[in-house]
Amino acid sequence: MTEMESLKNAQRLFHILQAVQRIHRSVDGVSYEMFLADEDKQGNVVRCLEIIGEAANHVSEEICAANPEIPWAAIIGMRNNLIHGYNEVNYRLVWGTVQNDLKELEVRIPQIISGLDMPLDFKFDQSACVDDASN
Repeated sequence: MTEMESLKNAQRLFHILQAVQRIHRSVDGVSYEMFLADEDKQGNVVRCLEIIGEAANHVSEEICAANPEIPWAAIIGMRNNLIHGYNEVNYRLVWGTVQNDLKELEVRIPQIISGLDMPLDFKFDQSACVDDASN
């Protein structure tokens, strides 16, 4: 993989991480019932899941194959369902994904980025990936 390919992968992976963290900020301390009653939170979470799926769709096959513990196809499939089935969103499934599936991405994505062959002047700042209410 070239440095340019590594950089593009790092950008897509970072977009995934940012969207995961945005979801966590949006639903922190929120129950499922509160989530169902708040269309703004629903919209934010769905949009972030769409971003995660779109970014995952552009991560190289090489990265996906090297990290089979991440369900890349399911992530992309969820994005497709949310985009194309926008009028039939299953919020129970969305909530389950938020509660059960995002933590692994939050842990693994920085590890994957750190393992990429990046240009010498590129430094992945993991502190930029810490949840911060000021973001």
